[in-house]
Amino acid sequence: MTDKKSPSKTAKKKAAAKKVPASRKEKKRGVPVGRTLKTQDKYLPYKKSKVQELKAKRWVVVIDKNTDEELAIVRLTDEKQPNTTHLPTYRKGNRKDTYFKHFVEIEDSEGNAIRVDGKKFLENAKAYDLSDSEINTIQNVVYHRVKQSQTNNEKIKRLKSKDKKK
Repeated sequence: MTDKKSPSKTAKKKAAAKKVPASRKEKKRGVPVGRTLKTQDKYLPYKKSKVQELKAKRWVVVIDKNTDEELAIVRLTDEKQPNTTHLPTYRKGNRKDTYFKHFVEIEDSEGNAIRVDGKKFLENAKAYDLSDSEINTIQNVVYHRVKQSQTNNEKIKRLKSKDKKK
C-alpha cells in the first residue's frame, strides 16, 4: 500500500474548494434579527425643521423584518438621552454603555424601505450581534412600555402587511 491519497478524497477536496464561501451564503439568507448595522443620521428620518446635529456614524439594530428583507430598526447610542433605555448586557464596539432609542424606523429619509444595500446601511460583523434576550428586551420596551408604542406597533403592522400584498 502507498501513502498516496485516494482519488475520492482528492475529488472531495476539489468539490469543497468550489463551494460558495460562507460570506456569500449569509447574504442570501438575509440579515438576521439582532444584527447591528452602520449608517449615518442623514439616512434616517428626522425633523428637518428642528436644528440638530446629525452624526456621521450611527449604529442601529434590526428588531424585526418581513419576508422581502425590509427591516425594522432601532437606533443605538452611548449617551443617556431622553427617550432612551439602558441596555446593561451589551457594549458597542467602543466598549461604552449602550442605550437604545424608543423609536422604531421602517423607512429611510427618502421614504424607501430600509434594506442592507452596501451604501446607506452596512452590516457589522456577527460578533456585534445582540442576543435573543437583548432583542426581546428592546421589543418589549418599544412595543409596550413607552408612549410611542402605538406608533411603533403601527409601523410594524405596516411592515408585516407588505408581506401579504405580494
